[in-house]
Amino acid sequence: MTGALALTVPNALSLAGTAAVLIGNELQVRHVEEPYLMGIHGAAYQEYAARTGRFLPLLGRRR
Repeated sequence: MTGALALTVPNALSLAGTAAVLIGNELQVRHVEEPYLMGIHGAAYQEYAARTGRFLPLLGRRR
C-alpha cells in the first residue's frame, strides 16, 4: 500500500514512509519471526528457509 502511495503521490514524505515500512518489515521478519520459527520447527525450518526466499522466490534465502 505504501509503495502504491509513493507511486501515486511521489514526494519525499511518501518515499520516506515506503522506506520506513520496508525496513520495519525486514527487521520484524529477521529479528522476531525467523527466530520464533527456528525455535518451534528447528532443523525443518532451517532446511525450508535455505531453499526458499524470504519475500520472493530465491531472494533472501537463509544460508
